[in-house]
Amino acid sequence: MRRSTKLMTILTFAAAACAQPAARPYAGSWRRSGDSATGAALTIRPTGVFELRLAPDTAGGVLKGPATFRGDTAIFRGAACERGEARYRLALEDSTLVITPIGTDGCAVRRRTLAGRWTR
Repeated sequence: MRRSTKLMTILTFAAAACAQPAARPYAGSWRRSGDSATGAALTIRPTGVFELRLAPDTAGGVLKGPATFRGDTAIFRGAACERGEARYRLALEDSTLVITPIGTDGCAVRRRTLAGRWTR
């Protein structure tokens, strides 16, 4: 029984570390400028893990966690300010990433920071 538990643990970690093909076009480092979220930074890894550094005028801070990418939609979970999930549509326009909320997001700072135009 112990071997199967260890094997399942290893397989779970290996699956979490695998790349999400739908995340690849958006993977990289992005910055906001020219609006209320100026100074915010977003890193999306090919595995779907994200790190959102908040703008300095929002007392800074970092939100990070896993995201699931399905086509042009990212589902964010695990923000410190809200335990639920939030959906956002992602679109690439040349070297700009446009993020638009789909429905509600119980984490106001995540919504205020994520929604908008990002550049590499």
